[in-house]
Amino acid sequence: MGQIVILDENTSNQIAAGEVVENPASVVKELIENSIDAESSNITVEIQKGGISLIKVIDNGCGMEEDDVLIAFERHATSKIRSSNDLDGILTLGFRGEALASIASVSVVELTTRTKDKSFGSYVRVKGGVVEEVSQAGCPVGTTFTVKDLFFNTPARFKFLKRDSTEAGYISDIVNRIALGNPHISFKLVNNKKTVVHTPGNNDLLSTIFSIYGKDTAKECIKVSYKDDMFKIDGFAGKPSISRATRSWQSIYINGRYIKNKTISAAIDEAYKTSLMKNKFAFVVLNIEINPVLVDVNVHPTKMEVRFTNEQDVFRAVYYAINNALLSESLVKNIEVENKNNIFKYETDSKKDEYVQQGIRDIKNKPIEYIETKKAQINEKSKKKESDIHYADNLNTAESNTAELNTAELNTIESNTAESNTVELNTIESNTAESNTAELNTIESNTAESNTVELNTVELNTIESNTVELNTLNSITGDKKEESKTEKKEVIADDIFINSKIIGQIFSTYIILQSGENLVLIDQHAAHERIVFESLKKKYHKEENLAQYLLEPVVIELTSQEIGFINDKNEMLNKLGFIIENFGDNSIILRSVPANSESGKVKEAFLDVLDFLMSENKKDNVYIAEEILYKMACKGAVKANEKLESIEIKNILKKLSQIKNPYTCPHGRPTIIKITKYELEKMFKRIV
Repeated sequence: MGQIVILDENTSNQIAAGEVVENPASVVKELIENSIDAESSNITVEIQKGGISLIKVIDNGCGMEEDDVLIAFERHATSKIRSSNDLDGILTLGFRGEALASIASVSVVELTTRTKDKSFGSYVRVKGGVVEEVSQAGCPVGTTFTVKDLFFNTPARFKFLKRDSTEAGYISDIVNRIALGNPHISFKLVNNKKTVVHTPGNNDLLSTIFSIYGKDTAKECIKVSYKDDMFKIDGFAGKPSISRATRSWQSIYINGRYIKNKTISAAIDEAYKTSLMKNKFAFVVLNIEINPVLVDVNVHPTKMEVRFTNEQDVFRAVYYAINNALLSESLVKNIEVENKNNIFKYETDSKKDEYVQQGIRDIKNKPIEYIETKKAQINEKSKKKESDIHYADNLNTAESNTAELNTAELNTIESNTAESNTVELNTIESNTAESNTAELNTIESNTAESNTVELNTVELNTIESNTVELNTLNSITGDKKEESKTEKKEVIADDIFINSKIIGQIFSTYIILQSGENLVLIDQHAAHERIVFESLKKKYHKEENLAQYLLEPVVIELTSQEIGFINDKNEMLNKLGFIIENFGDNSIILRSVPANSESGKVKEAFLDVLDFLMSENKKDNVYIAEEILYKMACKGAVKANEKLESIEIKNILKKLSQIKNPYTCPHGRPTIIKITKYELEKMFKRIV
């Protein structure tokens, strides 16, 4: 008698569940994707005990017909495709028809659904793959799935589940990922009757980022927008200041589907290579739109992996999308002193959010709307208590989830006080002008005892000839008001490097400048390293000669394997500036090196390049070449503890002003740090 039998349907479903239903988070993912395919605008997920005892997904989508509710739990039952030809152009998130059958086979599932053209809905209860009840029910338009007692009939799977809090964390992560890929949908996650995630659903990705990651992350995001014949890429890339030690803050979407792909991850790393320190990974949210014919989403049971017909095209598109975004922003490091404990912290300084990043600014640089708001607030308070006006008004409350100016203060303007010439209007520290009434322009007072503080010409001066953009504040708050149409202008670095006063050099390592009311420190090695790298890279891409001939050629002994490798890569090495001749007996003569290379260490530099080439042989030649160039730039740049003359400093500053990214060295270290006059005065307690 034969040994092969056909498994029953329930057993087959449980085996399929082992691939599709790994944990409660995978159940949530499949159900949410069905809700998205049903064109829902609001999706609520409720869980208890990490989703093991209860998962409920509620949506307001199109619902299901009464005839479809039972068929939906059959294996390979789907409304998304009709034949194998449809697999070549899938636009929906689900399409296999395995999820509901697999989930129902290892849990107790209750389904309630109604379409908008019906006055009543349908109810189905399935336990362990067996339908127990079917009936009509009263319910709103949409679908509600309730999954209870997950893996109750598969103890082997149940015992591998993690703690409730860990499983709940996995669910929260997948809800966040899907929400970032669908900013037009409002998502809500309730864990043990407590709301942990709630996105606005206003079709603004920055608002969704704000609601998930918070204000500090949202304000450090740079808009990504790229389009060519094959791809359209939108999203946000984080500045280096919010990088992480893992890729946990990277979310990639293909036509709205959350995926993981090594090629795209490598492109992101390449774009950030000279802006991030090693072992750091950028914050990125990218949605890549591509013709579905050019991508295969049917390569993994969980649909988390995809394949592209041409991965090199994807790599280049993602690389240039992010690289262009990073070059459009200023990444100068700014030092701030925290108000409470005087701890230093780094923040990047962008012209787009100059006020938020830099802290206290002169009253003339405040938006006129802000000034008028403050006048009204102070006028209201002065009516309540004329003798003691408190100006504290923290604009950045946690309850309002707004990203307004959290560091804004009104600096000293004028005062007739005999004891002091300044009255500080401090919106953060609630300083009070004792027994005096502060008046802002239109506020009048007949009180003889009080002095008058007048705002003389309130103007919105542009900072260092650049337009300050405040339009991102609206989108961060999730407000549905129209965004400001302030024209974006390219950030110009010349004002820092050219128009600054050179103070000198300290520790023979750092250049000191005064730029307006800012103290600027420049790491001479990091800055010169960036200059040399950009010069070498420019020449390399223009195919100009990089060779710098040696007065005395160097003979280097190598292994036969290394000699063979050099012969294969001789053209590339020549283009990089290494001119090599065979010298016999596994030896070569090195006659030139790349320009700006450090003299005296030619052999060591070449061997480093050779080792790197042999270890990275499978990478694209262009990116290998760039890595070699910044290795050479590091060796050729001025070093720390090296005294520079005034003319050398001026030359470095001039060249910094001419390159696109002067803010980090090729290894990702900052080249420039800025300290405002206000921060210095805070340190010396001139301002409390």
